[in-house]
Amino acid sequence: MRKFSLIILSLALFFVISLGKVYSLANAEEKKQDVREISTTGEAKVWIEPDRARVYLGVETMRETIDLGREENAATIKEIIEALKSLNIKGMLIKAPNYNVSLVKEPEHDATRQGRLPKIIGYKVMQYFTVLLQSNDAIILSKDAGLVIDTALNNGVNIIENIEFFKEDDSADKRNALTLAVKAAISNAEIIAKTSGVAIKAYTMIGSNLEYSRPVYSQMQQFVPSMARGEADTSTTLIAGRIAITVNVSLRCSIE
Repeated sequence: MRKFSLIILSLALFFVISLGKVYSLANAEEKKQDVREISTTGEAKVWIEPDRARVYLGVETMRETIDLGREENAATIKEIIEALKSLNIKGMLIKAPNYNVSLVKEPEHDATRQGRLPKIIGYKVMQYFTVLLQSNDAIILSKDAGLVIDTALNNGVNIIENIEFFKEDDSADKRNALTLAVKAAISNAEIIAKTSGVAIKAYTMIGSNLEYSRPVYSQMQQFVPSMARGEADTSTTLIAGRIAITVNVSLRCSIE
């Protein structure tokens, strides 16, 4: 009899605990469904003036032997750097070149037709370097960049990868754009809440995404063929356009 009573008591206790868990889950689900939120976004765009320009230049030399290629390439690079330094552009910095040597083989289809491997017909020596320019005047910055390109081309450069304009320290501008974007998101949330007849209780989530658009001139190799053809009075004109900093903010807030 005592054993039977203990079994009944255990079953009753188990039932009470299970009922409590079910009630707790139901109560939590009900509270979850009662949560009301507003989700919105805000965007801000800030335009800034560049104070730096970086020009990416290179010299490619192809000769029958490595020694001939290296000697000619080195002499050309030396002549280019001396010519650039003679411009006496204030604050100009030239970064040491990157060096690369590769094999040049005959067309593979020619060798295949003759049932052999392609022959090595020469060596390609490439050196790349950058020129950094600085000025708080965008017009002067553009003029100096164009002058560097023309001088480099006239003295042996045959590769111009790209030219980019940027601001050296834009941290304050990025923070300003972020501040404006957050204010825009909050303002949008307040308008939604007011129009809907509710009140904002708390901001529960804020996220941001930053986009940075630098003016870049790419695929500048188009200037090289015109110089090689000897076209008269060919000069490079560049415009250091303004830089756009765009920040998007997502905002979520609870309401009552």
